[in-house]
Parts: sequence; structure tokens; C-alpha cells
Amino acid sequence: MLVTILRKIHRLSRRLWVRVTLISGLAFVALGAAKLFGPMIPDGLSEMIGADALNRLLDIISTSMLAVTTFSLSVMVSVHQSASSKWTPRAHRMLLADTTTQTVLATFIGAYIYSLAAIILLSTPYYGEKEVVTLYIATLAVLVLIVFVILRWILHLQALGSLVDTTARIEREALRSFRARMERPCLGGHALDPGDIPAAAQPIRAERTAYVQAIYEDSLQKAAEEQGGQVYLDAPVGRFIHEGEAIAHVLGGGDALEEAVRGAIHLGELRTAEQDPRFGLIMLSEIGSKALSAGINDPGTAIDVIGRIGRVIGSYRDEIGHGRQEAIHDRLWAVPLSPRDLMQDGFGAMARDGAAQVEVLIAMLKTLAALQRHPDAAIASAAHDMANEAAARGRAAIDFGPDRDRLARAAPEAVARV
Repeated sequence: MLVTILRKIHRLSRRLWVRVTLISGLAFVALGAAKLFGPMIPDGLSEMIGADALNRLLDIISTSMLAVTTFSLSVMVSVHQSASSKWTPRAHRMLLADTTTQTVLATFIGAYIYSLAAIILLSTPYYGEKEVVTLYIATLAVLVLIVFVILRWILHLQALGSLVDTTARIEREALRSFRARMERPCLGGHALDPGDIPAAAQPIRAERTAYVQAIYEDSLQKAAEEQGGQVYLDAPVGRFIHEGEAIAHVLGGGDALEEAVRGAIHLGELRTAEQDPRFGLIMLSEIGSKALSAGINDPGTAIDVIGRIGRVIGSYRDEIGHGRQEAIHDRLWAVPLSPRDLMQDGFGAMARDGAAQVEVLIAMLKTLAALQRHPDAAIASAAHDMANEAAARGRAAIDFGPDRDRLARAAPEAVARV
């Protein structure tokens, strides 16, 4: 349960309003601390450090932070819209979860709230002469923090929303998701073939049409142990489920286990990359495919994306083989990732849209040739089939003789039998 709680907290922490609330709360903590430590201040220190400038500093902070926050929000919105229209609309969700942007905006809003609250309290008898000194020191610390955050924000804006930043961000998230999945193949449970679900297992049907966004496998295992049942997850993370469609099957455990399963499978309107390795590949593929459109005509971006997809898929390890070993969650069965689906997610669209561009096909064939040397036989076989498909598309689409010869020279190595 602790792992599940930490995961939910982590998901919540990626939302802007949460960080704004936390940092705004720290502003009130600072105001309370100024009152608490005031009696420790020696007499006469206020004149020595110029604490009478406190009101002017607070006025500056309140005025400037409101303007900076408004400007930063407008920059964030325009960057997100630009990335969505230029690269892929799915990139918008990735940028929304950017922790640096969220922390910067939360700091600006927190400083604004701090200054307003301090101005109001200074007009009351709440602070005495000694407390004003501690409040002045706290305000200086806030000013230092603001300067640091502004510098960090300027450096961050230099690349935010650019093609390189967006593709690198998606690649990192895809690699993180793949590595997390490989650490716990099949969510730490047994590999599930949907045809092997026991006939006596009861289906749990979706109450609404949505994506499977996350599965909390630790909670499922604990509930299955407590109720003496078994859980079979038909619908992997990332699948679009229609109302009434089975999302899982349970064997034993009764209504209590069914309720626990519903609570541990999180459904949402949008697909997320948090626990879905395939979604990162799809986003990268969309960027590469869009770059190959006639309106953009940027094969260099497609070639760069092909290399990134190759790195991501290269982190795959055999889940089914792991499932034959002792499972962490012995009462849980989950559908493993399909290597052929990974190949289609990553290369299928670009093989189709770049079929007439020989430089794109050659880059793809070289990447697929490298994946054919992958230690996992299923990935190697899927890469071989995708290379054959890409080469066949190229031969059908390319009319120029020298380009066909270049493709022919690249294809034999790439489509060699594994």
C-alpha cells in the first residue's frame, strides 16, 4: 500500500495547482516563523540593518510578481500551443507536467501571496519591532529565491517547446517508462495470455468509456491475498476501453476483491505515458511522421526520431521469459508487451509516410538492422519483419533508379534472416 500511496502522491505532484498550494503554504509558514523568532532578536538591530525599508521591498515584490506571473503564464500557454501545432498535440500533456515550469510559476505566485499577507499583517499590531526584523530577513531570503528562480526560468525558456527539447523530453519519459516496466515485467506478476483466463473467472466491466491510465499492482496483490483470489488484467495500461468492456477478471475473492480491482485500475479521458511504454513510442512516431508531410518536408527530424525510437526499443527485455520465474505478485496476471506492437508503434507510420524518401528508409533499415542483433529473439524477429515491410514499401514507392539502387544496397543487411 505504501508504494501505491507514493505513486499517487507523485502523480498529484505533477499538477500545477499542487505546487502552487504547497509553496503558498510555505509563505504563511515564513510569516508565522517571523513572529515566533521575533523575541530572539536583540534590541536596536532594526536600525542597524535598515528594517524600515521592509514596506518598500514588499511593495516591489507584490507589484513585480503579479506582472511576472502573468507574463510567464502567457509564455507557457504560447509554448504549449506552438509545440502542439508543430510537433504533436500529445506533446502538450508532456509539457504540462514539466516540473521546472510548475515550480517557477508556483514560486512567483507564492512570493506574491507572501508579500500581500505581510503587507496586511504589518498594518495590524501582529508584528512588534523585533518581529519586523525577522520579517525583513525573511523578505530578503524571498528576494534571493526570486532572483535564482528568474535566472533558472530564463535558462529554461531557451529550449522549452523546441523540437530538440520536446523529442528529448518524450524520449526520456519513454525510457523511464520502459525501464520501470522492465524492472517489474508484467507488473511484477505472471505473463497472461488472454486465452488462458479460467472459465470460472468473473469479468469486471468498465463503468465508462476511457483509457486505462494506471494500474496499482501492489494494491491488487494485497487485496487478492486478503480475499484469497486471483486477478487477471485483460486490459493493459494505454488501452481504450468502452463502457461494459472487461478490464479484468477475478477468480474468487467475491465483491470485496472486485471493488478493490476497480479502485486499483485508474481510468481517464486521455492516454498518459506514466505507465505506458508504447505511448512514448507513438508520440515520437507522430513527430517523425509529421516531419515527413509535404507541408513540412523535414526528413532530418524523421531520421533523428528513428534513432531515438531505436534507443527506446533497445531497452526492452523479454517479459514472458521473466514470467516463468518467480513473480513478485503471485496472484496477479498481466498481458506482456508485444514486440511487434512496439515496432509498429515506433516505425510503422514513418515507413508508410517516408516510403518515397530513400534517406529516411536507409536510416530506418540501419536502426532495424541493429535491433535484429538485440538479445531478445522476439524483438530481433519483429525488427526483421519491420525491415522487410519498410524495404517493400520503398521498392513500391521509389521510381528513381539510383535511389532504388541505394535502397537495394542498404536492404540486404537489414533484412537478413535472423
